[in-house]
Amino acid sequence: MTAIKYQCHEGIPSGQILQWLRDINQQIFQFNETSEHLTSCFQNKQKIVIHLAFQQTQPVGFKAGFETEPWCFESWRGGVLPSVRRQGIAQELMQRQHQWCMQNNFRCMKTVTNSDNTPMLMLNLKNGFEIVGSFVNRRKKLKILQEKWLLQQ
Repeated sequence: MTAIKYQCHEGIPSGQILQWLRDINQQIFQFNETSEHLTSCFQNKQKIVIHLAFQQTQPVGFKAGFETEPWCFESWRGGVLPSVRRQGIAQELMQRQHQWCMQNNFRCMKTVTNSDNTPMLMLNLKNGFEIVGSFVNRRKKLKILQEKWLLQQ
């Protein structure tokens, strides 16, 4: 097993970062999102951070998010390639994201997960998120809302 290395990038992704994000996002989710679409997802967002995991020089996982309101951070999207799952990479990416949020004075984290994504739901619960609601999106998919307080209210 090759050691995993991690990188943190702040701001709207561009260049190589955007290419890595697009490629790994496609391999994991198969949404066929273009670089332009991903860039548009970050437009008008504040305090954007993307954590990447690499096996040698290849990106194998990511965790991306941004500020949604003062002191509140949305963990927008993340995942790990199937070939390297169950090695603690998602846990490490989440810990790095939470650490960055605490260092940047965020108090609350929010995330939305598909109801059938049991591994992500369990990882979130294991790391202190609570289920605070649900909704059905425009694709008729049940989504679970989760929140975590980083500092006491």
